[in-house]
Amino acid sequence: MSLKSKAALAALLTATLGTPALAVEGGAGAYLLGSREGFAGIVPGPGTYVGIDVVYAEGEVEGLSLGGLPVRAKSDLNVTFAKLSITQVLETQLWGGSLAFNINVPFVMDAGLTFTGITPPINGIPIEDSTSGIGDITLTSLLGWHSGNLHYSAGLSVFAPTGSYNTASVDVPNRTISALNTGKNIWSFQPVVAVTHFDTTSGLEFSGAASVLFSTRNHDTDYQNAPALNLEAAVMQHTKSGWAFGLAGYAYSQLGDDTGSGADATRKLLEVDSLRAEVYGAGPVVSFSGMTIFGADATLKLKYFTEFGAKNRFETDTLWTNIAFTF
Repeated sequence: MSLKSKAALAALLTATLGTPALAVEGGAGAYLLGSREGFAGIVPGPGTYVGIDVVYAEGEVEGLSLGGLPVRAKSDLNVTFAKLSITQVLETQLWGGSLAFNINVPFVMDAGLTFTGITPPINGIPIEDSTSGIGDITLTSLLGWHSGNLHYSAGLSVFAPTGSYNTASVDVPNRTISALNTGKNIWSFQPVVAVTHFDTTSGLEFSGAASVLFSTRNHDTDYQNAPALNLEAAVMQHTKSGWAFGLAGYAYSQLGDDTGSGADATRKLLEVDSLRAEVYGAGPVVSFSGMTIFGADATLKLKYFTEFGAKNRFETDTLWTNIAFTF
């Protein structure tokens, strides 16, 4: 397998990832930002590809809605989760492009939320919550084309509400809340287009992706998230030894304001005019291709993102590891 094919394999496996929702209506979306970086526009050759990801993220937000419970206090979040990704690229072509299908299954190993209450009946009381379990499964279809050094693709991801979900409850005597969930209790749909220019002589790569996330209404809390635009990009330098180094970044912005009685109650409690969210992130990416593990070609990847400029959304630092196999 060529350097290009190995790197494309890892890109395809991570391009379809979602994130455990953690039941924060305005605090995080279904899609895990930073999933599409190196070789985002490439769909590799026919075959079966398997990826395993382990992600650790920690962040904070001041004001959010947790399972229908508006929280004014500054909240701290830390979460560790793993993902299993299986991609099948077919021999059959459609409209001259390579056709691929992916299923992604996340598992929250540990998630914790802490804050100090600032409104009755929990004002001044340290509050904490935790959860674990299977998250919302993602199904993705992809179609990719190639023209010399230029590669581009289009796809659609569907985020299914397979994770557990319950509306929030407060236990004042025990100083706890039950608000974190592994699912968002909504369906989400994300059309995406991506492009990669890879110079096989110099090893220099430029990749970018644009997507819009649409979500259904959470009927348990009457909360409707507005559509969100995601822009992602990466610049990578690939070497003949199999190493690749680069920088990746993303921008996220809702295209409107959240609606529904749940959103109205959150705006009123937080004393804000809008819940429209945005955030930016950037960080390094390192990968190594060329290994053989269990008889399969394997690629390792490590990336780190730090976020800034967050509004109405968790601002996080994320450390992400991935190992990808081709069969």
